Amino acid sequence: MGYAPGEANELGWRDLVVQADQPHIGHRFPTTSIPLLLLHHLSDLHVCDAQSPTRPEYLDRWADPDSPIRKEVGTIGTYRPHAMLSPHVVEAMVQSLNKITRGPLSGHEINGAIITGDTTDNAQFNEVSWYLALLDGLEFRPDSGDYEKYEGVIDDGADHYDLRYWHPHGTPAGKVDDDARAKYGFPVVPNLLNNVRTVFKATGLKFPWYAVHGNHDALLQGTVAPEPNINGEMIGNKRYTGLPSNVNLAEVLASFQEVGPAGYPPASDAPFTQVTADIQRRAVERGEYAAMHMAAPGLPKGHGFTQENVDKKHMYYATYIGAVKLIVIDSVNHFGGWQGSLDVEQFEWLEQEIASSDRPVILASHHPLNTMFNSYAPFGRRVCLEEIKEMLLRYPNLIAWFAGHEHRHHIEWVGAQEEVRGFWHIETASHADWPQQSRAIEIVRDGAGDIYFGLSIIDHAGGCDYGDAKEPVDIAALSRLLSANIWQKRPELGSGHDIHWWSGRAQDRNVILKINKR
Repeated sequence: MGYAPGEANELGWRDLVVQADQPHIGHRFPTTSIPLLLLHHLSDLHVCDAQSPTRPEYLDRWADPDSPIRKEVGTIGTYRPHAMLSPHVVEAMVQSLNKITRGPLSGHEINGAIITGDTTDNAQFNEVSWYLALLDGLEFRPDSGDYEKYEGVIDDGADHYDLRYWHPHGTPAGKVDDDARAKYGFPVVPNLLNNVRTVFKATGLKFPWYAVHGNHDALLQGTVAPEPNINGEMIGNKRYTGLPSNVNLAEVLASFQEVGPAGYPPASDAPFTQVTADIQRRAVERGEYAAMHMAAPGLPKGHGFTQENVDKKHMYYATYIGAVKLIVIDSVNHFGGWQGSLDVEQFEWLEQEIASSDRPVILASHHPLNTMFNSYAPFGRRVCLEEIKEMLLRYPNLIAWFAGHEHRHHIEWVGAQEEVRGFWHIETASHADWPQQSRAIEIVRDGAGDIYFGLSIIDHAGGCDYGDAKEPVDIAALSRLLSANIWQKRPELGSGHDIHWWSGRAQDRNVILKINKR
C-alpha cells in the first residue's frame, strides 16, 4: 500500500489517496540466493528544532509563487510548514521498518540500517540528542525554550502575525487568514503546537544502525560553519524576523551558496521578537557528533563511529556488515557551502580501504557523487567529483554507493559498461519532503555468481487520516499530507520541479538491479 495526492480542490489542495504498491521492474530476482547485505536505508531525517531563534525562515518567502525574483532564487528551503513535525515522522518510519525483519524479495534476514546524513536540520546539540533518542528508543521532549508555549515563527499571535507562515491553530482575532490557508487550502489543526512538544517514548530501531555525517549535521542551515557570534545568537533570546537595514537580500543569498565560503550577516538592527534562551540549542562542535553517538545506548556501539573519530575529529570509518565491507565517508566541506567534497587525507584513506578489501565494498555518504564539487578551502585542497570517480572506477570490488542529500529517489550506473564495469549509485528520498520514504535494499549473489540488488520503497506508519494529530503516528500522517501540498512545489503555480521529481521515476523506486560476475 502506498499514497498519492488525489484530485485538487479550488485552492489546489490535494488530500492523499491509497494506491497499490508499484511492482518491481528490471531483472527477475533469483529464487535462491546467498545474502551479501540486507539493509534498511533512511536518509535526510532533518530532525528540527523549529523554534531555534537563528533560523532565517523569512528568506523563504522569496521562493513563493508571488515572488518577483522566484526564478532567480529557485528553492531556498529555510522554512517548511511541517518542520515541527519532523521527530514524529522518524518515529513513524521506525515503526514501519521494525516490521520488516526479512527482505521482501529474498526472505533473508535484515542485517541492519544506515542513515545517510542530515539527521538534524541545524547542527544543534538538542537536535542530535532528539535524533539519537528516536533511533535508540529513549523518552524525550521534542521542545526547546519555554516548555509552556511554542516560540517558533507561528507562535506569534496578533502582535506580530505574519501571513507568510501557516498558523495551524487558526487566525487571531482581528486578523485575516494566512496565505497557507487562504490561498493554498491548508487546514486548521487545533492544539497541534502543543501536541508536537509532548514528551513521548520512542520505539527505537530494532536493528544495528550506522550513522553518516551530513552537511546539516555540521553546518548551520547546512551551509554556514559555526562561529562564536552565531553560536551566541543560537542560544540567545532573540528570534530575528527580517534582515538588518544595511543588508540587502542579494548579499544574503550570495552568502548561502553551494560552494563556500558562507556566512550570516551581522545582526545589527535586524527586527526580532523575544524568545526564551536555551543552551541546548548550541552548535555541535567538530568531533562531538561522533562522541554523542559513542555515548548512545544502541547497537553497534558508536553506531559506526569509534574513539578515533572523536579524538581526530573526523567522521569517516569502515566496518564489516553481512558479507561486505561498508565504508562511510564524510562528504561535508566543513569550511562552508552545502555541496560536498573530500579532504586529501580522507581521499587517500578511502582508496586504501577499498584496495585492501577482500570483500565486496559498499560506499555510503551523505552527498551523491554528482554534488561533490565544493572545492572551497582557505587552506589545503578539496578532492572533487572527477578525481573521486576516476579513483573508484579502478576497483571492481566496489559495487554500490548509497547517498541522500537531494531528497529524491534516484538510481544510476556509474561506469563504462552497465552491469559490468562500475557500480550502482543509489539515492533515497528524505523524511523532510514528499514522499517521506525509506528503502529496503537486498544485495545477494545467485548460483552463477552474479550480484542482484532488490530495492523496495517503504512508507512510514502514518496513514491518510491524521485525526486530531495527537499521537506521533497521526502527526506523521499530517506531515506527509502537508509535504504533498507545499505551494512552492506546485507545477500549476510555476514550480520547476513538482513533488513527483522527489518521488523519482519508476526505475528509481521498486527495482531489481544486477552486476555480472566479476
